[in-house]
Amino acid sequence: MGDWPQATFCHEAMAAIFRITVAHGDSGYARQAAAEAWGELDRLEARLSRFIASSDIARIGRLAAGQQTVVHPDTWQCLQIAAAVEAQTGGAFDVAYAVRQRFGPGRLWDLDPQRPVVRALVSGVHLDLGGIGKRFALDRLAGLLADWDVRAVLLDAGHSTVLAREAPPGEPGWPVRLGEIAHGPRLALHNRAIASSGTGVRGYHIVEPRSGQPVRRAARAWVLAETAAEADALSTALLVLGPHGARSFLANQVRVEAYWQEEPSQVPCVLTL
Repeated sequence: MGDWPQATFCHEAMAAIFRITVAHGDSGYARQAAAEAWGELDRLEARLSRFIASSDIARIGRLAAGQQTVVHPDTWQCLQIAAAVEAQTGGAFDVAYAVRQRFGPGRLWDLDPQRPVVRALVSGVHLDLGGIGKRFALDRLAGLLADWDVRAVLLDAGHSTVLAREAPPGEPGWPVRLGEIAHGPRLALHNRAIASSGTGVRGYHIVEPRSGQPVRRAARAWVLAETAAEADALSTALLVLGPHGARSFLANQVRVEAYWQEEPSQVPCVLTL
């Protein structure tokens, strides 16, 4: 595919296998760029993982009500995206879902709009970036690779989210298939991300933040957006909202597209009004 050789580089972090596929004329240079990206990924995990005691997220969880802490700008930006999606979806996506039932509706944490500072509005705000952190990392890695002038890349963190930048030479985009059905939709992804959330592989692991109950519909949602972080968070939110709520949400979106699959044997279809 294309005139440039392709190479795929893998790295384990954040309990997932990350992959970078590069189309580049200099394979040695591409390998160096990927190695730099993996170093950045490890640094991001150290900031964003709730399982690392020294991480920004773990430190936020230890704050008492009214206390605040300075975080790395990457953490601040990731939380800004999370807060924006929470507001857009009426709480269908919520990184504080694990403690939501204890405290009820309303803000549990706040961000300084000018500085990378997080303030706890209640004690014990345990945040979980599982629905956005890995894909935020993909966006960061794509930016780092662009700084290296490695732009024809496809990145993923376990297949559920794929981020494409420039297409390989002579191609309209990177080929991506939705779902496991052989005749399912095929896309040529170019400067877009696609993410999916569903219950078919890991069971009922997605929680409805507002009720605290698992989402028990056997469905899968795909979202195409400009960034992997936004696509991932919104795919989770749409699964929580269900097909009718998802359509209502999408009615006000101009940069987001979505597909829905009600059963594993069903061909994914475009969500429209």
